[in-house]
Amino acid sequence: EEITLTSSLCYIPALVPYHSHDKRPEYLIYAGIVFTVLTRFYLYEWGDNDWAQKAPENLVNLACNGKLQELTQQIVIMDQILSDDVNHGITSDAIDAVLKTVNGIKIKNIKHLAELIDEISNKEDNGFIRFETESEEFIVIQCNEAKQSEERILKQNSIAHARSEHLR
Repeated sequence: EEITLTSSLCYIPALVPYHSHDKRPEYLIYAGIVFTVLTRFYLYEWGDNDWAQKAPENLVNLACNGKLQELTQQIVIMDQILSDDVNHGITSDAIDAVLKTVNGIKIKNIKHLAELIDEISNKEDNGFIRFETESEEFIVIQCNEAKQSEERILKQNSIAHARSEHLR
């Protein structure tokens, strides 16, 4: 016997995406600080099966318990620091840190971060950008010095572009 059923489907994407096989990693480099988006693949760097035991606790908590507030929301993290005079003194505590604000503005996603950096660094040559992490640590970079260091940092590290394709 043929019957018709009606069902509502509700797909709510995860705060930390499970799969991104069809996408290239998103990144942005500013003053040698490499920003990227927290994904499951990023967490798998600590081991495919046991990342939850080895990765930093705050990242595991976001991956397992974080709730998406907006469809475009992403967790932006400081992946690494490419050593240069412009970022001298930034400690390894900043690595794997979740970025919370830029100059007091809450970060929504990596595209929002790129827009804020462009806006702030193009306003005035003697301006500063203040990156604050969820652990309430902060990094302050002078915009003029960051601009001057970009080409040098990219060349030293054999990186073609300071941003992934859709952020340029």
